Amino acid sequence: MAMSIKSIPVLTGQTAINFVAEADNNKSLATPMLSEKAAQRLRKVLEKSKTFTF
Repeated sequence: MAMSIKSIPVLTGQTAINFVAEADNNKSLATPMLSEKAAQRLRKVLEKSKTFTF
């Protein structure tokens, strides 16, 4: 049985204009940095992912 493919939502009109304006404003904001504790956890997860087998 064939299943229909869901369409991708597209922003139009004022919603699209607002989205682009918000994205332009956000691109100049500073990106938050990871804490040292969070960075250590992330390194640990990445190391474990390298040795993971299915």
